[in-house]
Amino acid sequence: MTLLDANALISVLRREAGGFEVAELLRTGKCATPAACVAEVVDLMSRRYRVDSARLSERLGGLLDEAVGVLQLDSGLAWRAGMLRAQHYNRKTMDLSLADCVLLATAGPEDEIATSDGAVAKTAHRLEIGVIPLLDSSGRRPDLD
Repeated sequence: MTLLDANALISVLRREAGGFEVAELLRTGKCATPAACVAEVVDLMSRRYRVDSARLSERLGGLLDEAVGVLQLDSGLAWRAGMLRAQHYNRKTMDLSLADCVLLATAGPEDEIATSDGAVAKTAHRLEIGVIPLLDSSGRRPDLD
C-alpha cells in the first residue's frame, strides 16, 4: 500500500507539482493515509492557505471518499508514534510532526510512504520503510541521506 503524508494530499488539493505524481499514484495503486494526517491537512489548508471549510470539505471529502482510505489509530500505533517522535524529532534538523510519526508508525513491511517532506523521507529511509520521493512546492525532491 502507498501511504500518503499530509504534504502529498495538500499537493493534490493545491494543484502543486507533486500533486500530479500523487494523482498518478491514486490512479494506479491502493493509497491510504492515517486519520492524523487528515487532521493535519485540514489544519494547514484552513489556517495557512485560508481555504474555507465548505470548499475544503468538498474537495478533501471527495478525495477521501473516492481514492484514499483513512486508517484509524489504535493505542498500539499511538504508542509507537510517540516513541518514534521521541527518538527521531529534532526541531532544527528533523522536524517531524506527530502526524508524520503516526504515518511512520502505520507503515508495514510492504508499504511505501509518498512524501515531499525531507524529515519524513529521511526517517522512513532510516527505518527501512520504502519511500516515494515527491516534488515539493519548489520543484525539489527530498534527499534520503
